[in-house]
Amino acid sequence: MNKFENIEKRMHEWQSGIRILYKDVQTTHNWTDEQVWKELENEIKRISPDGQFGEDDLAYTREILTLKRDITLWEAVRLTIRFKNSTPLLDALGNLKARDKSGT
Repeated sequence: MNKFENIEKRMHEWQSGIRILYKDVQTTHNWTDEQVWKELENEIKRISPDGQFGEDDLAYTREILTLKRDITLWEAVRLTIRFKNSTPLLDALGNLKARDKSGT
């Protein structure tokens, strides 16, 4: 398996995983599509220092999570470089999953 095939395999695994986590958070809290996105967006902004996760990141992340499109190889490489030592999307999903239904 060459390097690009390995990256593509990992990127599809990542995409599947975050989509499952996103739907799980939505189901856990019984949120609408708009509610789950708004909560996730707010949590990402809260935990990301100095706007590290920008509006462009939010826009295409929403499209990927809501099945409007798939991640591209270029975006996967960009994310890997940009967030080499952090995982803001996974951290935000984990925080929302851990939050009890009362919202605390």
